[in-house]
Amino acid sequence: MRQMVTVQNPTVTVDSLGQNSEAWLSVAAVPAHIEQMDTSESVDDGGPAVQTTYRMLAAWHPNVSTRSRLLWTDRGTVRYLNVRSCTDRDQRQRTLEIVAVEVVL
Repeated sequence: MRQMVTVQNPTVTVDSLGQNSEAWLSVAAVPAHIEQMDTSESVDDGGPAVQTTYRMLAAWHPNVSTRSRLLWTDRGTVRYLNVRSCTDRDQRQRTLEIVAVEVVL
């Protein structure tokens, strides 16, 4: 596990007008091994879109869930990944198997 990913979870904040606003809060940095699983292309109203799915084996952390997103710096490029599945493979709270999809912002 030689890559580091930052785990972020959604949180609700109140802006200067008193309105609720969702923001992302960094809760942990965990080591991970990252592999690209699949890349698919599609065309919609906005034009062509590419979706890349990654499989990760990461150190276990209690705050990683399917509501989380991950920040990963890959050769100078920051990638945002939405967690699709997160499983404790051996049920010993040592490692997590994560499947995540890259979000293009």
